Amino acid sequence: MGYSSVFCFKGGIPEWRAFNYPLTVKADYTAIKINKLSPRQVYALLRSDPTIYVLDVRPIDCSRKNIFIRGAKICPMVYLDEWYHHIPKDAKIVVTDWTNKKAILAAKFLSSRGYQVLGVLKGGIVRWRDEKLPVERVDNAITHDPSLCAD
Repeated sequence: MGYSSVFCFKGGIPEWRAFNYPLTVKADYTAIKINKLSPRQVYALLRSDPTIYVLDVRPIDCSRKNIFIRGAKICPMVYLDEWYHHIPKDAKIVVTDWTNKKAILAAKFLSSRGYQVLGVLKGGIVRWRDEKLPVERVDNAITHDPSLCAD
């Protein structure tokens, strides 16, 4: 039952590309354009519209001081495909992570599923923190609960 020949390519896609192995990306996916919003732009959005849905897609094991934008919903990228349906369909979404490495992928995924993504936080939480914008501390243990994506 199940797959009998499953392998893991150490280094993932970056390593795959380094070896010049073929890689196919769907044209409609690459055509999705995502806005990159500065921390000040996101802060202004949040102040003008408190219903903005901030989605943080950092990894489960992210222990970088456990700081998040106040009110952010936590959905590690690894769970997004399973949990995204918990996100209200009418939400206006800003996606973030630690340094903006996964946020664009998550934003494209959500856009492709019909969600209204306003953009991603340019520079991630690192830049948000560096600009001394408000954060809150959250226990990482909660990242195993899909209801956190829901309002």
